Amino acid sequence: MQQTMQSPHRRAWQVVTQQTGPVLALLLFQLLLRAVAFIPLIYAAVTGRFFGFNKNYALAFGFLFSLPLVVLLMLPFRFQAAARKAQLLGHHRDAAINLKNYGIWLRAALLRLLRALPYILPFFVFAGLYYYYMPYPDFTVPMLGISRIGDVIGKGFLGGAIITGVVGVATAILAGCGWLRGVAFEHQDIIGQGIGLSLKRARELRRRRKKTIRRTVFKNALLSLPALIGVMYVIAQHLMSLDRVGMLALDYLNAAANLLKFDFPSRVPVTIAIILLVLWLPLLPFRKTALAAVMTEQTKTAA
Repeated sequence: MQQTMQSPHRRAWQVVTQQTGPVLALLLFQLLLRAVAFIPLIYAAVTGRFFGFNKNYALAFGFLFSLPLVVLLMLPFRFQAAARKAQLLGHHRDAAINLKNYGIWLRAALLRLLRALPYILPFFVFAGLYYYYMPYPDFTVPMLGISRIGDVIGKGFLGGAIITGVVGVATAILAGCGWLRGVAFEHQDIIGQGIGLSLKRARELRRRRKKTIRRTVFKNALLSLPALIGVMYVIAQHLMSLDRVGMLALDYLNAAANLLKFDFPSRVPVTIAIILLVLWLPLLPFRKTALAAVMTEQTKTAA
């Protein structure tokens, strides 16, 4: 008899098809937590305002007020979800929701966030500055700022816009990679073996299964690509339909402000919601379970 490793996506498919009820229950619970955590942001996006704060930055204030809920609800229960998925994959884990377990998950979540901060802070700084300046009431302020950035390479506003885009993409990739480093920690038996040992075993797991983890993440990204392309297409179509004055700087600033304020006609968010429901949500349990599978190293026996 020989021990062979199953493909993470094959294991995920077995779990999703054979234990559909528990998988869907976990999915709905996680979606509910996210909906509650982002109530302030959703309120700002729907109403276009956030109580008495500046309407130009309603989404930013909504996001800031959502952050404590994200830390208290979403992050700790990512560990609970990982334990529950491990159970579905055939492992003994404590996924019971009680005050004791929540306290451990919360401490682990805060540590996970602290370790990821050096990677994600550059993106948040960039996003905060971009969000502050793009909808600025006096359009000359962001226009001159971007032009000065472009002057570094002698290309004026166009060069500044390109540099800004490159920095935004680079910091987003850094944030994504930094956050991904903590996924192995989430999938350890936090309750059973403690936080310290879980960190050690997570590091060992990342080294030992680096190629398999990267391959699984890449396949998950490919599965998400159709939904991402669909959403980007809808947003691009809307931005292209905006009135243009024929001046690059003004058209760019108008499109950026429109996007950052979420100033869309109702058909745009409705179309995006449909795309996500059709192309993204059905594959979400499959992708998440595959990632859990690669972190649990379950083997099957082959002749």
